[in-house]
Amino acid sequence: LWQIKDGRRGGHLTPLGWMLVLVKVTKILQEAESWQESIRSCKNQTLDLISLPSEALQKQTCQNLRGNDAKQVWIGTRRSSLTGDWYWLDESDFNDTNWAGSEPGDVSEGQCAVMSLEGDGDCGWKDRNCCEDARPLCYAIL
Repeated sequence: LWQIKDGRRGGHLTPLGWMLVLVKVTKILQEAESWQESIRSCKNQTLDLISLPSEALQKQTCQNLRGNDAKQVWIGTRRSSLTGDWYWLDESDFNDTNWAGSEPGDVSEGQCAVMSLEGDGDCGWKDRNCCEDARPLCYAIL
């Protein structure tokens, strides 16, 4: 089954259950798992764990995920154990961030990140232990 999603340049055809996010089509997988397992699960479907390097992409993704039953989803960013700096898996620049409140905490509080889909907030990011379970937010570029 396919659905039409309106875009700035007209309609786009996407598989049912997927959402068009600028040029990234996203899908939240059903199984909650660790961050590393999430990368593998996305790859098994020829997808990648999502990187959100721009404010526009972050806002569009948040808007499109409203109403989803997932409370938090893994995103494709991680903290370097050598430098403590955050980076995107796809090597995009890590400039525009959407950390929630006092996040991120120090290295002991987590080296991976989830995006919160709870409430009517702005889908803020929270650092988490990479071994915790969350559902992966995967994407493909059109």
